Amino acid sequence: MSPARQSSPQSRRPEKKGTAVETISIKIPASPEYLQVVRLVAAGLASRLSFTIEDIEDLKIAVDELSAYITGPHGRSGTLAVGFKLHGDRIQITGTGEYTESYDVRTDLSDFSRMILETVADSAGLSSSDGTPGFTITKSKSS
Repeated sequence: MSPARQSSPQSRRPEKKGTAVETISIKIPASPEYLQVVRLVAAGLASRLSFTIEDIEDLKIAVDELSAYITGPHGRSGTLAVGFKLHGDRIQITGTGEYTESYDVRTDLSDFSRMILETVADSAGLSSSDGTPGFTITKSKSS
């Protein structure tokens, strides 16, 4: 007879919805062909937070727009590391280009990108830390 399994406290979900931050991380090749994976993860997580279909589509647009700055139109050697933090009624997404070669990556938004992002996200932007490009997106559930 095998002993009964007990789940450890770390594997249980908090009982009260929205009381704890859940964090999910993925890494994909820094290539445009793989951005669909990031969009799908973002959409799935936003759905878990009960975002509307329109909010999910807006989030996918924001993810695609900023990820494209990191991967470039033809891809880059290395990976795109993406972290998702779920805060009850909002999601925060961060991305970082982890390259195996040196690239000159634009970290200022074009006017067109800025206009798109102001429409689809609560906040969104590009950054660079010690030469490593990144982005951050925050999107809240509609009331």
